[in-house]
Amino acid sequence: MASKTKQKKKPAESVNYEQKWENPMKRPYLEKIILNIGVGSGGEELERAVAVLESITGKTPCKTISRKNIKEFNLRKGRPIGVKVTIRDEDAAELLKRLLIVSNNRIKRASFDDYGNFGFGIKEHISIPGVEYDNTIGIWGLDAMGRVVRPGMRVKYRRAHRASIPKDHYVNREETQYFLQKMYNINIVEEIIDEY
Repeated sequence: MASKTKQKKKPAESVNYEQKWENPMKRPYLEKIILNIGVGSGGEELERAVAVLESITGKTPCKTISRKNIKEFNLRKGRPIGVKVTIRDEDAAELLKRLLIVSNNRIKRASFDDYGNFGFGIKEHISIPGVEYDNTIGIWGLDAMGRVVRPGMRVKYRRAHRASIPKDHYVNREETQYFLQKMYNINIVEEIIDEY
């Protein structure tokens, strides 16, 4: 019998992203920022959440609908339970800079995935620059999600002639972190400790 020999894995080579980005189809960009507030019920609370997102972005948010019946949380399928708004292009870049001021330009390392997505939470919306406290609305927390992509990702989502995207065309975790550090001066940390 022939003995099986184990091959040692080669160490991962450090990628020179600047050289890679010389190709315009490989150069990543910030596609969008999504702000989300989960209210859990409709009515007056939902309208306050709508007013919060309008004051932050200047855009009209849409309501998110419950997909399931969950008796414990008093949720019924088809009822509005939250609000979200999507910001793209130049507005997304400006909004991201404002949102990052809240956490002193820090994002946790665990907040990234292998497809160019990242996210972070904001405990009080009034800590965002340009937003003032309104006692009729109160103080709300929200989630911010961002996505970094390369040109050509539209092929996956367009209606006609949709096609799959190869894995190497997605922006991986390390490249997303490098892109945000270079373009938005972000510090990647293991844990965010609030400073008062």
